[in-house]
Amino acid sequence: MSISSPHNGNIPGWIIVVCFILVISSVPIIQFIREIHSGEPLQEFDLFKRAPTVANLRSYESEIEDNSVVAEAARPWYQLLSTRLARQGNAKAVIGKDGWLFHRPGVDFVINSGSDFHRELGPLPAIIAFQETLKAQGVDLLMLPVPDKASIYPEYLSRRYDTGLGPAVNPYTSDFFRLLQESGVQVFDPAALLWREKKAQASDGGNAELLYMPQDTHWSPRGMKLVAQSLAEAIRTGGWISGAPEKAYDVRPVEVTRLGDIYDMLNLPEKGRAFEPLSITMEEVLDTQTGSTDSPIVLLGDSFVNVFSEAEMGWGKYGGLGEHLALQLGIPIDTIAINDGGATTSRESLARRTNALVGKKLVIWQFPTRDLVSPESEWKIVDIPKPQMEVEITSQKLVVVAEVTNASRVPNPIDVAYTECVTYIKYRVLDVEQGEYQDDVLIAVFWGMKDSKLLPAAGYQTGQKHRLSLELFEDHEELSHIMQADDTDDYEHTPFWVVEVFPR
Repeated sequence: MSISSPHNGNIPGWIIVVCFILVISSVPIIQFIREIHSGEPLQEFDLFKRAPTVANLRSYESEIEDNSVVAEAARPWYQLLSTRLARQGNAKAVIGKDGWLFHRPGVDFVINSGSDFHRELGPLPAIIAFQETLKAQGVDLLMLPVPDKASIYPEYLSRRYDTGLGPAVNPYTSDFFRLLQESGVQVFDPAALLWREKKAQASDGGNAELLYMPQDTHWSPRGMKLVAQSLAEAIRTGGWISGAPEKAYDVRPVEVTRLGDIYDMLNLPEKGRAFEPLSITMEEVLDTQTGSTDSPIVLLGDSFVNVFSEAEMGWGKYGGLGEHLALQLGIPIDTIAINDGGATTSRESLARRTNALVGKKLVIWQFPTRDLVSPESEWKIVDIPKPQMEVEITSQKLVVVAEVTNASRVPNPIDVAYTECVTYIKYRVLDVEQGEYQDDVLIAVFWGMKDSKLLPAAGYQTGQKHRLSLELFEDHEELSHIMQADDTDDYEHTPFWVVEVFPR
């Protein structure tokens, strides 16, 4: 029989165990030190602020993972290795051929042969209801479903794709559009237009001008302008605009260089760039009056409308679909475009306007075609209130004490393409401390997410009481295109922007 020596193989085993324990325990310790040093609230205690439901526990676990400083530092380098060595994307991005990147929901729309068009709370009832609410006030609807890049450039996903088949789309798409048209809904589907242009360019000596940007979700200036021109022709043919142009616009070419939003979704480290930026020439429309709420045409949409209009998106400004539609028609266009808001949020913003449809002839509703089947896309039924006597609400400062009655669900930052989101909270007014407010119901808008981090308003619960310092939300034009979380289903009350909030 032998006796184990203190110098045998048992000591390395203990060292491994100790090191493992130190590594595991260092993660919460580092997180705790970071929160103390930065003055942030200790998220570890958030667990005791919520009811112990399955949903709240999962939400708490997700927030811990998302806000972990260790994970935040490690993810970009892990993604860089996955991208370079295995050509692996992530939950948002798919790596294609020859440096092309694709938004995963757009790829899912192409490759998923199942039909979710007629799912519960799907698009059909919402579209038909919107058609009816517009028709009741003498306004027409024109649908503008914009195909994803994967539909127009599937050969960069797989070289085995037979381009003779035409655009790569969900096989049920044409049947769904036909059903809409049989129901009286007019559809302007630009997929065939874009595909024909791509094929024509390919046969023209190989000097093709891309219609979508290789590392971005959105169309290129050329693709957008092509749709604007054809859409303007359809509007004139439909009789919604007639006569000579009211205004003459000019354009100015501007070169912009950027990597693209899908590259941003990969969350790669700054020093480990795996792709080269793209330089494009976009055209600014030289007139500040390309947009007006007095226009007979309303353009509802999402980031496909905003991409060359909002400077924060990185591709220039004053050169998006709304501006180029104004250029083609010679009249200003009333544009409501909210990032990730094509399916519902843009309609909600229109519904919140007083006398929203007075003087309107046509509503163009743009949304990504992928939203028709995406389980993340909410297709709410939104009715536009009939004209009423306008009640003027002054821009004076308002301070109230109120109780939360309905808090919207802010999406998980991992699941969405954008880093910012505002959220709508419905309150019961308990006291008005400053200013005038005659109603007992109030809609308050907060930052729910910034820099892909959930903020306190994302966790508000029914019954919480707050003291709110408020301003009219419509006075904050800079927020009008930001992604929104809105589960209030309230289009009668004017929303207010929260300047300060204090718990009560």
